[in-house]
Amino acid sequence: MKPITIAIAAALIAGCTVRSDERGFLVATKLIEATAPAGSTACVYDAATNENVFGFFDPAVGYDHALVVENRLPSNAATGPGRLNTNDFQVEGATITTEVLVGPVQSVATQTVPANGRIPVGQAAAVGIALAQPGAILGGSDVRFHIQIFGSLADGSKVKTNTYPYAAHAIAGFTLASTCTGTQASLFCEGRSQDTGIACQ
Repeated sequence: MKPITIAIAAALIAGCTVRSDERGFLVATKLIEATAPAGSTACVYDAATNENVFGFFDPAVGYDHALVVENRLPSNAATGPGRLNTNDFQVEGATITTEVLVGPVQSVATQTVPANGRIPVGQAAAVGIALAQPGAILGGSDVRFHIQIFGSLADGSKVKTNTYPYAAHAIAGFTLASTCTGTQASLFCEGRSQDTGIACQ
């Protein structure tokens, strides 16, 4: 192999190096709200739900949504008796860094929050997380959350997803309007103080 070919190959390999356990096979794809399926009065996080372009929440109450994560790893089980698959992803928590884009000058501490879920190889699942704690962000702020899920594979390897960005507006006193008829009771899936699905009972 020519020296120039070796140099190019080395550069390509270096460019594809995984850093800080951000594995390209554990991919955060969108942030979703809880919704109530048609005909149901119970709310769920459905990985097929579309993402909102921009979020809204009352900062005094906090903000909760779910990050959809795809486990793109293949099964590494042996074709015959012996080795079991160890590439299922066990979620253990999330790290959230908040960037203030517009609004009052403030410093929002990076948070590590609990999260749980198991995502088998070749599947996607929604992982519910608290993006903002009550009172952590000032009203009138546009913020961008940088969200990263961490956990381990079944063999104990510690792994993380890519960091996923999502922007939202903190509006003091924000209240979501009901879309239900006058004879129905409204269930706001994640509370009335943020954008979320509504079930009508």
